[in-house]
Amino acid sequence: MNLPICAVALAVILLFMRVNTGAKHLVGSKLKQVDWIGNMIFIPSMVSVFMGLIMGGIQHPWSSWRIILPLVLGILGWIAFHVQQSLPSTRWPSVPARLFSNRTSACAYVLAFLSSVLVQTAGFFLPVWFQAVLGTNVLQSGVKFLPFAIGTLFFAIVGGVLLSQFGAYRPLHVATFALSAIGFGLFTVITPDAARWAIFQLIASAGLGIAQSTLLPAIMAALAESDVAASTAVYSFIRTFGYIWGVTMPSVIFNAVVNKNLFRISSEVLRDQLKDGAAYSFASRVHEYRHTMSRQDWDETIVVYTKGLNVVWWVSVGTSLFALFVVAGEEGLELRNELETEYGIENEKEEGASSDGRS
Repeated sequence: MNLPICAVALAVILLFMRVNTGAKHLVGSKLKQVDWIGNMIFIPSMVSVFMGLIMGGIQHPWSSWRIILPLVLGILGWIAFHVQQSLPSTRWPSVPARLFSNRTSACAYVLAFLSSVLVQTAGFFLPVWFQAVLGTNVLQSGVKFLPFAIGTLFFAIVGGVLLSQFGAYRPLHVATFALSAIGFGLFTVITPDAARWAIFQLIASAGLGIAQSTLLPAIMAALAESDVAASTAVYSFIRTFGYIWGVTMPSVIFNAVVNKNLFRISSEVLRDQLKDGAAYSFASRVHEYRHTMSRQDWDETIVVYTKGLNVVWWVSVGTSLFALFVVAGEEGLELRNELETEYGIENEKEEGASSDGRS
């Protein structure tokens, strides 16, 4: 489904987007500015960390050497990468240490990670609630998830408009994580009533949507214009890394709570189908078994899922509140109205001047 959408976006970019690439020198001289050593350390280290996080608790238990070994090697490589980035011999670091040298950028990077964790947690476990508690199939679950999905996009636009109008990102970040805490808190008392779960999703999406468009400007506010490309790349990586943790961390919590509460289910067969991380995949098949399950088994299953999900929601509330304390570390810096770097969108004057020069 994504392929045709991406194809249209690519065509629009190629046809209409004109950018300054900073290519003032020959290709050979630009290639010398690539941090080859840093990339050779960073890429395999991240692949190793991701392998451990993605396979842990699914393909192998977390205690398995197949999970511990890639995690340890990846983290050691990650540390070595940052050491290499700080060496005087590294002339063109991929992730300059100065990106984290001021408290506003450092705090905004932390907020970017936390907001990504929260977005992915909601996106991963709300469908579990729809499927396991309401008994919907996967398609119906996707439809019921639309308030959060569409709400996040809508409020990202709202956040961008508010930031452009008032230029103050700290109040928006406070609103972001306050609404997130309220939204996840409301998830703990969610009921099958459609109006309630739809409104609760919109509240959470209001907070997390605003974060999508207001964190990167805060990161750049205290950095030099020459760091725009590097800071944007690091921001994108941190968000992606947060998405992975947004699945891994709550999954470990959810599976542990489910295992702890399996004694509440009378059926031994049903307990075996839910234990040791199987509860997530079983949720997508609940609608198939619902009509063959006794009322007692169904009620007991709902109790176990609800307890597991509630702990995930409460941890997310705590994460949101922690993010509010991180916001306090930001400074209210003035955002730039203009950006003068060798990168960026070409304006009409530049295009006209270059055309005159060619003629």
